[in-house]
Amino acid sequence: MSRASRLALSLALCLCLPLAAGCSSDEGGATDDTKKEEEVVLTDEDVKETDLTDEAEDEDDKTDAAEADDTDDADEQTQHVGADGTGFVDVPATWVEFHDTDGNDSIQWCDGTPYTIISLNTFNVDSVPEEERADFDAEDAANSVWANMLNDGCEEDSVQGARVTLAGRDAVQVYGVYPDGSFLVCWLLQDDAGVIRYVAAEGTQDTITDSVEIVENTYAL
Repeated sequence: MSRASRLALSLALCLCLPLAAGCSSDEGGATDDTKKEEEVVLTDEDVKETDLTDEAEDEDDKTDAAEADDTDDADEQTQHVGADGTGFVDVPATWVEFHDTDGNDSIQWCDGTPYTIISLNTFNVDSVPEEERADFDAEDAANSVWANMLNDGCEEDSVQGARVTLAGRDAVQVYGVYPDGSFLVCWLLQDDAGVIRYVAAEGTQDTITDSVEIVENTYAL
């Protein structure tokens, strides 16, 4: 990563901090006539009020049942995908597994097109000198992703960086636009073992927001 590119990312990260009733017993010996006088007689209004209360409770029961059905429907409309070590997301049930032709070993799911994709992986540090790996962190990984995006054709002024939170953890985000108009948004974050997780959302101008929201709302380590 060139010093200029690293400085660019540092500046971008600084500037783009973005996405009863109770019952009582009788005392003494009340006569039968007294007891009759104390009996409560329900009026027509009382009966109506009782009926309305029962109807309201029935409606509440129906609402609770409907909400439960909606929850079941929502579960059926998504699928939990991913793996231990790379993380998980909830994608629409219509999405299918995707395998990039470039040999990428990421876990990938798409909307049925090769344009709207979510990728889950870990950052490969094999190319990092062994003596530097202990200090290599998510920001260093983001610098590498930044450089790769430029090498792959992204215009330099289209690549941006930001410090964000993902799955409750600090993360570095790098995003940019390719010459064909496709968008790529990447997140780099470290898990409890110090492994750098790589998450990416790809999409067109019409779909990238949906892909990003899936990652932001459902990604879990």
